Amino acid sequence: MVDYDPTADDVLSSPWQAYDELRAQCPVHLSDALEHPLYSLVRHDDVKALLSDAELWSNRFGPGISYSDQNTGSLQRYDPPEHSRRRRFARDPFLPRAVEANAPAIDAVASSLLDELQPQGRAELHDDFAAPLPITSFCALLGLDDADHGDLKRWAEELTLGMTFPERAEKGWDELRAFTKAEVERRRAAVAAADLGPDEDPVGTVVPDGLFSHLACHDLDGEALDPDEVTGMVSMMLVAGHETTASLITNAMWRLLEVPERWDRLVTDPDLVPNAIEESLRYDPPVLGICRTNTRDVTLHDVDIAEHSKVIYLMGAANRDDAAFDQADEFVLDRPLIDARKHLAFGWGAHFCLGAHLARLTARVAITSLIDRVPSLRLDGETERLEAPFLWGRRKLPVAWD
Repeated sequence: MVDYDPTADDVLSSPWQAYDELRAQCPVHLSDALEHPLYSLVRHDDVKALLSDAELWSNRFGPGISYSDQNTGSLQRYDPPEHSRRRRFARDPFLPRAVEANAPAIDAVASSLLDELQPQGRAELHDDFAAPLPITSFCALLGLDDADHGDLKRWAEELTLGMTFPERAEKGWDELRAFTKAEVERRRAAVAAADLGPDEDPVGTVVPDGLFSHLACHDLDGEALDPDEVTGMVSMMLVAGHETTASLITNAMWRLLEVPERWDRLVTDPDLVPNAIEESLRYDPPVLGICRTNTRDVTLHDVDIAEHSKVIYLMGAANRDDAAFDQADEFVLDRPLIDARKHLAFGWGAHFCLGAHLARLTARVAITSLIDRVPSLRLDGETERLEAPFLWGRRKLPVAWD
C-alpha cells in the first residue's frame, strides 16, 4: 500500500511523485481520508478502459468526490442513451467549424487585453489575461452581456470548489439558479410576445443568438427544458470550460517560461504552438481527476470495489504513464502531435469533452498573441496553484517583459 491522501498539502503542491508511486506499486488505491472510501485509478490503460465503459462506470452520482443528485441537466450527470440525446441537443456551437468562426472575436479580446497590459511591462497572467479571455469567449458563446462576466467568473470558482467541498458552492448555486431562471423567463416571455410563424426561429431575431437562448427557447425532443436543467448545463460549462481553459493557458505558459529556452524556441518557431498546447494538456492536465460510480461489484488488480463506490480516475497520473508515453516525466515541446494527443485530459469515448475544440482554440489565440505582442516574456516571481484539490492550474503567474 502507498500512503496517499489526495488532499494532503504535499500532494496539492505537486502530486507527481505520489502518482509515480501509485502507478508503480498501487494501481488501485483506497483512501479513507475523506468522507467516504475513495478509490483511485492511475494507469493509462485502466483510466482509458474506465472512460470507454459507460455502462459499468456511471455519472449518476456526479463527477465530484461527494455523492450528489443535484444539477439536473449537466451532461456530467447522465449516462447513455440519455447523455447522448442531450449532448446532440447542445453540440452544434461546439463543432469545429462553429468554434473556428469564433476565432476573430477571441483574437479581438486578446488584443484588447494586451493593449492595456503591454505598456505596463508586467502582469499577473492569470487574473489579467488567462481568466478574462475564456470567460469573455464563454459569455459570447452563451449570448450573454459583458456585464455578467464578473458573476460568472465567481460562480465558476465556487462551483469548482464545490466538487470537493459541497458547502463552498451553496451560495454560488443559489445565485446561478436565480440568474438562469430569470434569463430563461425573460427569453421565453419575449418569444411568447412575438408574432412568429410556426417555422420561424426566435433565436438570433427575437432573443440574442447563443447557446443560452437555444437551451431556453428550443425543445428537446418536443419538450422545453426546465430552468434547473438549463442551470445544470450552464454550470457544467462554467466549470468545464472557463476554469479549465484558463488553467490550460497558465499551465502552458508556466512550463514554457520555466525553461526560457522553450519560450525562445516557440517565439522563433510559432508553428509549434499546437504541440505546446497538447504537451501541456498531457503534462499538466487542468483537471487531475474526475469521479465515476460503478454500477456493479468489480475487481481491478485484485482489489474488490463494491457497487456504487466513488472511483476517481486520475488523468494527471495516466498522462505521465511511461507505459503510454516516451519521456513521460518530461515536457517535450516538439513531441509529435500524434503521440501527445493520446493524453486523457479531455476524457475519452462517449464523454469526450464537448468544449475541447473551443479550449484548444482559445489557448492557441492566447499563446500566439503573447508571442506576437510580448516576445520577451519571462517569469517574475513565485507561482501559486489553484485551491481546488483536483484541478491543476496556476492561480498566480507573475510575468514581466521588456
